Amino acid sequence: MRTETRIGERAVCSAAVELAKKIFHDLEAKTVLVVGAGEMSALTARHFLGQGVRQLRIANRTLERTIELASSLQGQAIPWEELPAALSGADVVVSSTGAPDWVIHKAEVQRAMNLRKNRPMLFIDMAVPRDIDPAVNDLDNVYLYDIDDLQHVVAENLKARQWEVVLAETILACEVEQVLRWLAELDAILAVIRLRRKAEAIRNHELARLFAKLGHLSEADRVALEVMASAIVNKLLHTPIVRVKQESYSKGGTHYLQALRELFGLEDA
Repeated sequence: MRTETRIGERAVCSAAVELAKKIFHDLEAKTVLVVGAGEMSALTARHFLGQGVRQLRIANRTLERTIELASSLQGQAIPWEELPAALSGADVVVSSTGAPDWVIHKAEVQRAMNLRKNRPMLFIDMAVPRDIDPAVNDLDNVYLYDIDDLQHVVAENLKARQWEVVLAETILACEVEQVLRWLAELDAILAVIRLRRKAEAIRNHELARLFAKLGHLSEADRVALEVMASAIVNKLLHTPIVRVKQESYSKGGTHYLQALRELFGLEDA
């Protein structure tokens, strides 16, 4: 159960980063302020760092814990009483505390937006109960998402991944079928090569015996006999070769190949 919970937390943290990327596209030049220093806050911070965020700030009621987490993530520790002032320097604010009431209010965000000259801000409230006043979402260029929004993103991502799995399985099935067809065709080609080699060996052997008996033959006669012998071999082999190639793709293709091998003794060729 604990493992499943952590998987869910990772999915939610990843969804938070996805939302930030949709709004800001490139996160490298953005400043992320994480409010809270628990496991969820630390995990979310690591997700943002993994996406190239360079400016990370941590604010928490307990300064010792704030410094500890900020140091481990190479971020900046913000004393709790300086949180309202720190809002103006943050592009993304992620809050996940255990506070019973709001820790970020609309008036504080309004002052921050005035200092930012109305540059966009993203607030992600991952706390239950909420950390951020919902009225913050009424301000221009302020985007507020809560845990329900994140879980919706996670659900949509899961649907997309399920579709990708179905698509991947379909592609894999097609690829496997192509490989099986190629292998079947390869078997047929090898059988045909062996059949031709055996037929040509017989032809050459019989022509050699004939030429030994008819030593008086001219070069033109020898060539004529070789051409005739090759034509006979080709015409005899044409139909079985074509049939084997055609049937190599069918379910009964292996029966044709096996029959060809047994009839002409190709296993020993």
